[in-house]
Amino acid sequence: MSTYKKYWNIFWHFRKLEMMRMIEYRGDFIFWAVVSILWTGFNFFFFSLILRVSNTIAGWSTDEMYLLLGVFTVLDALTWTFFHRNMHEYTQHIFTGSLTTLLTKPINTIFLLTMGTNNYNNVFRFLIGCVVIVISVQRVGASPSIIEVALFLLALLAAALLIYAIWFICSTTAFWIEKLDNINEVVPGLRRVMQVPRGVFAGATSILFTIILPFSLVASVPSEILLQRAEPKWVVWLFVSSLLSLILAHTFFYFALKRYSSVGN
Repeated sequence: MSTYKKYWNIFWHFRKLEMMRMIEYRGDFIFWAVVSILWTGFNFFFFSLILRVSNTIAGWSTDEMYLLLGVFTVLDALTWTFFHRNMHEYTQHIFTGSLTTLLTKPINTIFLLTMGTNNYNNVFRFLIGCVVIVISVQRVGASPSIIEVALFLLALLAAALLIYAIWFICSTTAFWIEKLDNINEVVPGLRRVMQVPRGVFAGATSILFTIILPFSLVASVPSEILLQRAEPKWVVWLFVSSLLSLILAHTFFYFALKRYSSVGN
């Protein structure tokens, strides 16, 4: 129990340091926060244009689609808040050899690599997503129970961990692919898959994005839970795939360390 408490305290210590950095560079925070809000607005505007032509997307009505986009916006905000900078610095540690220093620290290396930094630029995007979710649920007339809301939050957490684990696996390939910074753009490049209903995909793409790389589930399943029409098999697979991805990410990292040779890796 004391170990968990230690890591919890360290986690919040990192957040305080980033908060101090944000306050010090307020202009930078305001600029990127505005950019984040504009991109969020553009995303909703883009789908509103599609929904004006077609009232449904893969059977999802306009309000249901806004709910899904709200869930995606929350996940996207969390992704850019906690994952992007950490994954970029992770690969830089490999390329420059500074990973050696982290390996000597008396704390879990993966924790240091993935929780060491963050940014607060997307806090408004997160809040916009939450507001859209609440409004959309009311507009579609859904009345999720407390249990369903709790399941929704757990599914949201599982979805975030799935994105994190797959991104971490991609970044870990930097042990073999020297100086390829673009490896961190693979998962962000698949964001379009996450913001459309899973029913959009069929055939081979359905197998790829719902089973092998289940990115089509990360926003769809939590949204379906709130809409009270989630299929148990997809809810279970979201949780199982998230757990399996975390285990694979952990195992792959320690396997990849055998390839590490500090500077000039």
